[in-house]
Amino acid sequence: MLKRYIVVILLLFSLPALGQTTIQFIPELYGRNVDGLFRCAIISTGGRQSVTLSVVVKERKAGTVCIINTTAFNIATGNNVLPFTIAHNSSVQFANTSTGRLVSVNHNFPEGDYEYCFTVNYVNHEYLPVEQCFDYTLAPFAELNLIDPYDQDKICDQRPLLTWQPLIPGVPGAMYQLVLAEIKSGQNPTEALNYNLPVINQSNILSPVLPYPSIAPQLEKGKTYAWQVTAYKDQTVLNRTAVWSFKVECQDSTKKISDDGYRDIEDLAKGNYYIAAGVLKFAVVNPYQSQDLKYEISSLDKPDKKVKHLPKLKLQSGDNKINIDLSENNAFNDNAYYILKVRLPNGVVNSLRFIYIEPK
Repeated sequence: MLKRYIVVILLLFSLPALGQTTIQFIPELYGRNVDGLFRCAIISTGGRQSVTLSVVVKERKAGTVCIINTTAFNIATGNNVLPFTIAHNSSVQFANTSTGRLVSVNHNFPEGDYEYCFTVNYVNHEYLPVEQCFDYTLAPFAELNLIDPYDQDKICDQRPLLTWQPLIPGVPGAMYQLVLAEIKSGQNPTEALNYNLPVINQSNILSPVLPYPSIAPQLEKGKTYAWQVTAYKDQTVLNRTAVWSFKVECQDSTKKISDDGYRDIEDLAKGNYYIAAGVLKFAVVNPYQSQDLKYEISSLDKPDKKVKHLPKLKLQSGDNKINIDLSENNAFNDNAYYILKVRLPNGVVNSLRFIYIEPK
């Protein structure tokens, strides 16, 4: 009887301890297509072993979508990524359902509630298989779009604030990379990004906005630039914007506005940066009764900080020529960039970006 107990104890110690092998898989990153299933990792503390891997993907409504069975490969103590060739040597079976047939064509999983179950099977050992499942509600990424500078826009700022839409749905740990390059003669924007030395090539951006890097040379007037943003996590690209272009071409609005000539605020809002030499001038039509002009000005460098002590102005009924004297306000710095927001009597808000220049 004692010998039997000793044999049982030895067998127990010869089997891998619970939790000795675990599977690492990030479904929000790699659960979007069949190829991503091979991006899992096997973490082992049991020494060198020969194993096979089985993967079963199920969708809550459609049932089983596909089953993968790999050939044998070796794992060692530590973190083991699957061999590069394992995907080509594996058996992939797709379910004979509408979802299974769809995935068999493009290898992409449609949106749905998925379960990904990975099973590590030991070869030439009596060790029990190790199974680990992951659940994820897969939704397609929304289109990733650039915002400002707008495509084919003409801007005056040689160090613009670059903005784009965030990644939707969000992926924890995802970051952005922004590349900006000059478009040379005879090139299109995509060629410029592919072949030219970038002016900006910045990774690890956490938010969908990039203040112009202080270490990058400022953009040159008269030149056209291309830019693109990529969302990624680790080494995996999640989404990418189209390539947009813009030109640095500053129109001096002060030369167009004489003492008796004012452009409409709506025309100004559609144009480029306005150059305010101490005074902002624009025209507004008020079809309603006399009222206060509702407006605010903030710095583009600190958009949440509004300029204080602005003059109070009145809108008369009919045509109005507005002069906002900025020269006596210490909040304005020479060659700095600001944004004016005017709430018109009909409730519409018009915005005007401008450069402030100290009057001479």
